[in-house]
Amino acid sequence: MLVVFRDTLASGFDLGFGDRMDAMIEMTILEHWRSVFLGAATWNQPLYFHPYADTLGYNDGYFLSGLIYSAWRLGFEPFLSDTLTAFTFRTLGYVATLWLVRGVLRWSWGLTVLIATLATISNGMFLHAGHAQINTLALLPLVAGLATLTVRAEIAGRPRARLLAVATAAVIGVWLVSAFYFAWFTLYFSLVLLLCWLGVTGRWRPAAIAALVRAHGRTLATFALAFTVAVIPFLFVYVAKRVESGGHGFMISYLVQPTDLVNVGEANLLWGWLVQGLRIAVHAVAPPDGRLARALLGGEHESGFPLLLFALACAALVRLVARRGDTGFARVFALAILISWALTLRIWQVSPWLLVHFLVPGASGLRVVLRYQLFLVLPVLLLIGIAWRAQLAQLWQRRPWIAGAIVALLLAEQVNLAQPARLSRSAQHAALDTIPAPPPGCSAFYIVSTRPGAPLYRDARLDALYPHNVDAMFLAERWRVPTINGFSTFTPPDWNFAAPLAPDYDARVRAYAQRHGLTGLCRLDMRAAQPWSRG
Repeated sequence: MLVVFRDTLASGFDLGFGDRMDAMIEMTILEHWRSVFLGAATWNQPLYFHPYADTLGYNDGYFLSGLIYSAWRLGFEPFLSDTLTAFTFRTLGYVATLWLVRGVLRWSWGLTVLIATLATISNGMFLHAGHAQINTLALLPLVAGLATLTVRAEIAGRPRARLLAVATAAVIGVWLVSAFYFAWFTLYFSLVLLLCWLGVTGRWRPAAIAALVRAHGRTLATFALAFTVAVIPFLFVYVAKRVESGGHGFMISYLVQPTDLVNVGEANLLWGWLVQGLRIAVHAVAPPDGRLARALLGGEHESGFPLLLFALACAALVRLVARRGDTGFARVFALAILISWALTLRIWQVSPWLLVHFLVPGASGLRVVLRYQLFLVLPVLLLIGIAWRAQLAQLWQRRPWIAGAIVALLLAEQVNLAQPARLSRSAQHAALDTIPAPPPGCSAFYIVSTRPGAPLYRDARLDALYPHNVDAMFLAERWRVPTINGFSTFTPPDWNFAAPLAPDYDARVRAYAQRHGLTGLCRLDMRAAQPWSRG
């Protein structure tokens, strides 16, 4: 925790993960869940994109995050509560990994603590900590442990297999309505794992599958029924919005390039110099503005594995996959990692993910497939444990200084000196607490400006999209007054509220209000002596 939250702790809990855009969109949804738990809001209806219904379906639902956040909000303000929610998830993930590795897999305590620590301080997860969905990877060891116990109980003929199957389905259902990406990645990996198992063990033929269903039909039916019930809230929220938006098109720029496999960012303690070298090489053959280097190496592409860990993983894959005729789970698991990972790769403009995108349900809801590498952190650590734990134990007994050096390198190469914690709660309070609430009679509002003189957000295009819309979302939940503004993964069909300082902005708002029959719409412009006026 000291490694992951060092900037937060050093700032006296002033800095939280992310910036004033994505982090505050997430916090808006968490505030919405707090209102739901207080009985002041409808569960699937946040107060932005008014008057559209089911606006929760335009973004991740954050249900579990909202539950934890609401508990922290009993004693703390929003920005600190959001940071404490991230702290809670990291703690849960660490404990759940200890349970999976030690309690379920029954590996040694030393290896258990090492795997849990590496998973918690993971370079990629640290760099992308501003995306709060990543926190829900704390559920992965829980799902993996429950699924493993279910299979064991079923093989042993114990009735509790069905109870465990229900628990597994319930966790996945909660995960789907909290963070779609990583819940979907879990289902995707499980599907590849199942297909690999059927293929390796020769059970892929219809007669063999039918025999499996007959032998384990009750537990399979129990899981299927429980999963169907568990995903009802997710389907209720997202199916209509998926039809409305059409999902994401096939976006090859967010697939895994070969360099992404080991791209740990320029600030990685041990390997950042390699990424710096790649950036210099790109600059040498590209325009000097740096856009190509950022597109190839920056942002979401910084999701790779440190070199020593990656080398151990590759060696483990070769060692396990090469065991022809081996039908054991270790080889099946290695094949599932290799195949599911390989499908995310792209070489220039060619990628096998095209098949997944169009054939696997839900895949078109993904934009940044690169985040699959963050999902793979725990599976890869377990793969390395499967392949090398006996050798590490022997080395620790015979040459402890070499084993200790390897462990130290594995830990050190996960450390990144970047600062993903950039959201200052004191700065946000200074900017937002001076904004007066809407006057009586305002049934909804829209924003022109909340922070006069604020610096440009990244570039002109993003500055026209984000700041006023995100502030409107957050303030709507604070005041519990709906806003027509908002921004998220998807937006309503006639959303047209970018560029608030453009001459036609108010005209666009009036046209929207007329189309939707809105009355009592108020306008906020903090540049004016009287910030509030009728729209």
